[in-house]
Amino acid sequence: MFEKCAAVWAIALALAVRFPADAWSQAPPRVSSATNGGRRLAIATFTDQKITIDGVLDEPAWQTAASPGPLLQKEPVESGPPSQQTDVLVLYDKDNLYISAYCHDSAPNDIIINDISRDFDIADQDYFGILLDPFNDRSLGYYMSVTPVGGWRDTQILNEGLTNNANWDGVWYGEGRRREDGFIVEMAIPFKTLRFSNAPAQVWGVQFFRRIRRVNEIDAWSPPPRRYTMTRGIAYVGELRGIENVEPGRNFQIKPYLLAGANHLSSPAPKTDGDFKGGLDVKYGVRPNMLLELTVNTDFSHVEADTQQVNLTRFPLFFQEKREFFLENANVFELGPLERGDALPFHSRTIGLEGEGGNRTPIPILAGARLVGRTGNYQVGLLNMQTRSEGPFPATNFTAARLRRYFLANSNAGVLFLNRRSALPDDSNQTIGMDGNFVLLQTDLRISSALAKTFTPNRAGSDWVGKIEGEYQNRWMRVFSSYADIGRNFNPRMGFVQRPGQGVRYLNEDFELRHSFNPDDRFGSFARELFMRWGGDQTLVWDGPDDGRFLRTEDKSVHLPSLTLEFMDATSLNASYTRNFDRLVRSERIAGVSIPAGDYRTNRTSLSYFTNRSKPVSGNIGYNRGGYWTGTRTQYSFGVRLRPNYRLNANFTFSRNNINLASVAPFHTNELGARVEYSFTPKMSFDAFVQYNNDADQITSNLRFRLIHRPLSDIYVVYNDRRDRNIEQRDWNMTVKYTHLLSF
Repeated sequence: MFEKCAAVWAIALALAVRFPADAWSQAPPRVSSATNGGRRLAIATFTDQKITIDGVLDEPAWQTAASPGPLLQKEPVESGPPSQQTDVLVLYDKDNLYISAYCHDSAPNDIIINDISRDFDIADQDYFGILLDPFNDRSLGYYMSVTPVGGWRDTQILNEGLTNNANWDGVWYGEGRRREDGFIVEMAIPFKTLRFSNAPAQVWGVQFFRRIRRVNEIDAWSPPPRRYTMTRGIAYVGELRGIENVEPGRNFQIKPYLLAGANHLSSPAPKTDGDFKGGLDVKYGVRPNMLLELTVNTDFSHVEADTQQVNLTRFPLFFQEKREFFLENANVFELGPLERGDALPFHSRTIGLEGEGGNRTPIPILAGARLVGRTGNYQVGLLNMQTRSEGPFPATNFTAARLRRYFLANSNAGVLFLNRRSALPDDSNQTIGMDGNFVLLQTDLRISSALAKTFTPNRAGSDWVGKIEGEYQNRWMRVFSSYADIGRNFNPRMGFVQRPGQGVRYLNEDFELRHSFNPDDRFGSFARELFMRWGGDQTLVWDGPDDGRFLRTEDKSVHLPSLTLEFMDATSLNASYTRNFDRLVRSERIAGVSIPAGDYRTNRTSLSYFTNRSKPVSGNIGYNRGGYWTGTRTQYSFGVRLRPNYRLNANFTFSRNNINLASVAPFHTNELGARVEYSFTPKMSFDAFVQYNNDADQITSNLRFRLIHRPLSDIYVVYNDRRDRNIEQRDWNMTVKYTHLLSF
């Protein structure tokens, strides 16, 4: 590790001396067999023969299919020749689109397979996949990939690839089969799974891609620039033609569920209750690009537990949404550049969950409806959810409405309305907002802005937020800047504010240089890519009314060259140094300790190292040390992953903070986590997630068995356990849930 650390600084110095003569020189223009306006063209061939998805291309129809042409490298050498050949074929019939790929490999025994579970980790193994853009608008799409032994992964691509929903699951079929000279992938995608126009002749966007993990290579048919992920590169897809006289189907699905369970609470008095209920979800395609979803007696008992966090800051913790219903089309209700680091007008965890942080109380959702889609240049989003009363929490209705208009190539502007109203008098809250998002220079330049205001009884004035940010990037550079101003009474009760009840101004600047090494360069034999980052941010927090407010706190951070070096063996090393300034006008309570008013100047040094995650044993180690208010804080982190075969995956993590502050005894925090996943088949799996931190002094466990008994139809057995470390208090629940999808 220390040799690689020295290499980071040596390479950075060498590049600084050589810049710009050859270090940041452009790669040769992208080679393409484009035949239609500069875009590569694939033709789908019709067949009336039955295609069996088994990874064996023995149907005569495959002999009639036309190849769209070879793949090119996306990484590590942009548009370079691939190290291995991939032959792709495309067929269709009246019901399905068929894709096959013969992935040749000169070293088939070195193909890496680490996972066969549904939605496998794409970073750790070989696979072949496709990206479909059925409306050919380079905005919305579907990503599907298959491993050499038949593991599946699918993702919904949203907002020009800026947002992806990996929790989206579609009905499609895929199989992989290893051969003596590589592997074959065969896929069937029902047209009724996709949304597309009613035109007699279809023109879709399409991308074919393959990962060769042992050499860290990604090949693509119409490769986007290396700086973009495959989904972010949806603007660079080619065209798929030849599909004629097919229909997207009625796109009508009903998914009922039945659930039986038991819950045990140990306080105030031990009590065990049984539970039996049912409900259903309905999806209906109102138009080819407009989807209506209904949910009755919504249940999320099978969703994984929150990851525990220890709060060593002055701010509330943010927890990610994990419930599938709210993850689908989640980007529709986002407002411009506003994010969790400043303020989110809409955060779906406020629906059906009450309380703070990760200890929120689940509130039953009686029913809900969502309409999301696009008509012409307009995107529409409507959401209404109704919860019932539960203990001290009243029945509450949540409404969100979104209208966005697209213009130019990938730019848009829109408005947002949010309303939360409970059964109690004067218990309501509204948010209105508008945003503009401009993408220019074929996605290289992005400018976003947003303005929002809340309406809360007895809380008027300073109830707004505004933010603007800009970003420019090319293959060797990224420049970013943002400014946000948040009023102290900005109170989106359907959202999240990092510093509630305070007037805040944020200013952030970031500059990054990126160099991709050529394998023939001096360092290219072992180094793959280098990132050098400079940046800074400033935060001002105000108290008092607008006409007489005064400074409460001031934070400044300057990031001196932060270096990240990725090696050819897929390991990486990061080194950073940050200077911080914090001014407290009054004392604050942080991590349970009273910090006196004053100026605090601190420096922090950070080192981290990650090994090759595709290996049977991999891990990471981190060290972070520096000033912390009146003393110091040292953080150690460690993680190890064990993958003896492609069925078993075990992860163990540990993080410790040693804190020394004036006037108090030294103290520490510990966070431990263990996650074990075992896939019997791609359709049957078991996973266990156990966590502990000494702040809450609790051990939580989440055990889950899943069987996909038919497409998008599951059987779950879930057990959750929460206990104090002294075992005196223990709460648990167990549920068995059955779902069954009916498609029409």
